[in-house]
Amino acid sequence: MIFDVLLPDQFLAVAPDLGSLRADLAAILAEIADSLTLPPQGTVPGLLADVHADPALGDRFNEKYLGAQLQTLTEVLDRATARGELTTRPDPATLNALLVGPVFAWLFLLSESPGQLPTLTATLLDATLALISPDLPAPETNPAANS
Repeated sequence: MIFDVLLPDQFLAVAPDLGSLRADLAAILAEIADSLTLPPQGTVPGLLADVHADPALGDRFNEKYLGAQLQTLTEVLDRATARGELTTRPDPATLNALLVGPVFAWLFLLSESPGQLPTLTATLLDATLALISPDLPAPETNPAANS
């Protein structure tokens, strides 16, 4: 499978455990951005078209990549729930769409610069946390840095 060559490791195969939901999701977003910018431009959309056209290839992709992503997100969400950061665990598939979808759209639909991904992922992190954990306090900002 070409995915095995372009992404030799399972995408999001290891759940980060950095002590907070914010830190874990920031690490996941960084991995998503890195993984989607690594292959040559246009490769990922073409591979996804092949995956959807071939049921056997689709099953293999779902097992190896989507299954690993959902397991990783489930672990992160379960830990955040256990720490009290979430009162209800969101659906991992929905969270996956919230994280991967905008990065994919940025790169492959809008053809925006990969160099702007850190700004996009920072905004995306804040928006995702506001959606899934509205009671979670916003990150502290350093007022002196804004002067």
